[in-house]
Amino acid sequence: MIDIDFLPKSYHEERARRARLYKHWVMILLVAVTMVFWGISHQRQSAELTWRANSLEAQAQSTRQKLSEMAKLHKEHKALVYQIKIQRQLDQSVAVTQAVSTLGQLLPDSSGLTRVMVQTHRPAPIPLTDPDVKKKKRKSKTKIDPKLLRDYIQIDVYGIAPDDVVVAKLVNDMSNHLLFKKVTMHFSRAEQQGEIFSRRFRVGAEVPLDRRYLPLTQTAEVTHEN
Repeated sequence: MIDIDFLPKSYHEERARRARLYKHWVMILLVAVTMVFWGISHQRQSAELTWRANSLEAQAQSTRQKLSEMAKLHKEHKALVYQIKIQRQLDQSVAVTQAVSTLGQLLPDSSGLTRVMVQTHRPAPIPLTDPDVKKKKRKSKTKIDPKLLRDYIQIDVYGIAPDDVVVAKLVNDMSNHLLFKKVTMHFSRAEQQGEIFSRRFRVGAEVPLDRRYLPLTQTAEVTHEN
């Protein structure tokens, strides 16, 4: 079979050119559609990431604010606890009269007191400061006066006893009693008045302010408050 083409060569060239042009437009259209879908997806993803970033930033800001408030509350709580402790110590559950009364009960019958000196050392509270004012960093630490840290009643007892045995018994009884602490014998000197020989002594002791006095009818006379 013989196929004879009577169409001119220019017709076939134009037809091939149109086919190539059609393919090019199809490719361009496919690329354009792909770019549009990619752009929409990228924009949506970017918007979602932006929303998540803003949400996380808001949560972080809220957390920082809560931590700051908690730090302020912790600081205020610490200051209040310290003030309550100081107030309890200033109120002191053991009065001076109770300490002297207990000392009188421990004193042997054969001895007597000539003088009793009592001095109360109460701790000084830390002054309150404005929490909004930022403190400057100090190059050197401030030294605290040791006298401000003392929280006890100092008792010095002067008396007369027939001999050192009675004085030693008084010191031993005070040392074993829960009310007194750091019982110290300052001196015990011989003294004579006519034919009567005696011992003049001085005994010192501390009564911590955290002790609580209880009547003798209860189980113990003195206990630790804490």
